[in-house]
Amino acid sequence: MNVLLTEVRSIAEQVGVEQQREQSVAGMASAQAMPAQPPKPVAPSAPVAPPIVPAMPSSAAPTMPPSGVPTQPPAAPGATTPDRDWWASQNPAQEGPSQKPTPASPSKPWAAPLGGGSTATPGATRDAGGRPATAGQSAAPSGVSGPARPGVPPRPRPEPSRIPTSPNDSVDLETWVGRYGMIGFAVLILLMGIGTFLSWAIRNDIITPAGRVVLGLMAAAAFTAAGFWLRSRDTVKFGNVLLAIALAIVHLCSWSAGPRLHLVPDAVALGFAALASIALAALALADEDETLFVVGVGGALLAPFVTATGRSSGPLTLIYGWVVITTGLFSMRGREWRVAAKLMGFAGALYAGVGLVGAEWNHTTDRLTPPFFALACVWSAALFALDEYRNGLVRAYLITMAIALLVAASQVAGSTHPMEVAPLALAGTVSAYWILRPLSTELAEWLLDGVVLPIAFLATALLAAGGLSAPNGVAITLIWGGASAAAALMNEQERRGPHYLVFGLTTLAAVAYQLKDDQLLLGLGLVAHGVAMIFLMRKERAQLVSIPIALALISALTHARDLIAERPAYVSNPFVNPGAILLLLTLIAWWRFFDAMATTSFRAGVEPDETWQRFARVFLPVALFFWGLLELSSTVSYDVATALVTLYFAVVGVGSINFGRVREIPLVRHVGLALCVIAALLALGRTSRLDSGGLKAATFVIVSLFLLAVAYWYRKQGEVRGKR
Repeated sequence: MNVLLTEVRSIAEQVGVEQQREQSVAGMASAQAMPAQPPKPVAPSAPVAPPIVPAMPSSAAPTMPPSGVPTQPPAAPGATTPDRDWWASQNPAQEGPSQKPTPASPSKPWAAPLGGGSTATPGATRDAGGRPATAGQSAAPSGVSGPARPGVPPRPRPEPSRIPTSPNDSVDLETWVGRYGMIGFAVLILLMGIGTFLSWAIRNDIITPAGRVVLGLMAAAAFTAAGFWLRSRDTVKFGNVLLAIALAIVHLCSWSAGPRLHLVPDAVALGFAALASIALAALALADEDETLFVVGVGGALLAPFVTATGRSSGPLTLIYGWVVITTGLFSMRGREWRVAAKLMGFAGALYAGVGLVGAEWNHTTDRLTPPFFALACVWSAALFALDEYRNGLVRAYLITMAIALLVAASQVAGSTHPMEVAPLALAGTVSAYWILRPLSTELAEWLLDGVVLPIAFLATALLAAGGLSAPNGVAITLIWGGASAAAALMNEQERRGPHYLVFGLTTLAAVAYQLKDDQLLLGLGLVAHGVAMIFLMRKERAQLVSIPIALALISALTHARDLIAERPAYVSNPFVNPGAILLLLTLIAWWRFFDAMATTSFRAGVEPDETWQRFARVFLPVALFFWGLLELSSTVSYDVATALVTLYFAVVGVGSINFGRVREIPLVRHVGLALCVIAALLALGRTSRLDSGGLKAATFVIVSLFLLAVAYWYRKQGEVRGKR
């Protein structure tokens, strides 16, 4: 051992000497490159440091006494040599009682530098080469090997590499499959093996029911002991896996002892399973181990199905699933466990689906338990889930609830229980409005939260009740409209649009159904609804309300067309018949809609589109012109209608030219001039073939007077434009 220590120290000394030699050569090269400067006077009190010796003489080789510590080579009394200084820096223990080295930590033998000096005594100062620093010198910076030279940057020490150990660190596919997939398969196959064994024992009557449960508990105890033994051996993660498997077996045994074998009451068995889930959550909470959590909860969720030989989809199964999911969500509080959150969402859909597949539809509890289970999971996620994935879980459970309600509604439609779905559907809608507020500004999220889900729940309620034609159909629709309006008021103004959209659609459906028997009243009701929504859109700056407005006004136009089509070809009351009145009111409502779109800023800092402004200015005069043309063309008879239409073009043309002259709008003048030309052509064509001579002559005279007025305005080039 002494020989080995001697060799190690010799190698360390040689490395130190080589480093000093390289530093000396680099220093001399740097000094030669620097310009010559006059020597500076040296203070008498600052002795000059001894020169660095390239190598230790062979005569000064250290000797190794029996104690194992090399001794200093002999030197003349009082002599000071470079070798002696170097030896003192490498062996400070022999410098006398005044220099006592600090003992090195036995647990960190690598802390002592090689070739760069020894561990410094508190208060002592050494130079960069490891020798005691003389007056005028300072110690080398900590963490830098070698002296600081001008132009030579210090070499930083490399940082030790770190391996990510957190379960939340990003992993590749191979690690994910190895970490979660293999453990999941192992748990599943193990539970299937235990379930197969128990099923085989049941079929062959080999083990009594109580013995089967006892065997399962013994297996759980064995896994528990093995898990705690591994944890005591610093194999915490795999020990946690065994503990999770043990807890899953406990769940399996509790299920077998209760609903399966009826050894204990079902309530007792489920209570024991709930306690096991709480113990699992506590273990995962203590160790901060997502893998343990996923394996344990996954095994607990699969427990009711692995040994089931009969029905395992009744209400009791869903209650058990809700207990496990709620306990798991409670234990996940404050932890961003993404894999566990996805497991919880999938578990809710799985249990609800199993409940629907195995439901007996003639039983009310079987029909309504799956959607009620999903609603309970919604509130469990709302109360216990972390904010980062709470809304995602709530949406998943709400979608599951809507699908379950749709299936249940399809089974009870037209039955003697039409209203049993509506309360649950309303509860789902109110839960979505309350939990998911404030409404998200992301397109996919607000579309799902504020529009799709509420309308889906309304559809299930109407399907079960028999549609809008049912006695309570309109009332149900208006209740949803009121809920959406209340949800809008619970959000900021910029987030209310989706809720007002649902409000507009539901109220539009209610109005349309209530007035469906009278076409005129229906059209007027649609126009009134559209105008009310226009005021709401302008006040709340909710652009999405334009959808029900457009639907209402388009439907009103359709009914106005039908009313006009039903009247005779020529009428004696133009402009005041039902079709004409409804059409006029609808056109005015459209103009108000375009004006609101052109003058309302729907987003802060964004001005309205100029396209809407131009369209709003042009729409009303053009619409009124064609409305008047339509009415005049069907007045009294063909001769009267032809004369009136010809005069109508002449009057409107002259008026447009005059308006363009006054307002200096060339386009309006051009349109008016074109209308006057059309009036002249009608007079020469259709009017000239009229049977009534007096009507024909009166039309010719009046039209000619209007055309002369136009010619007078254009008598000189440029006069018609007015003064600029």
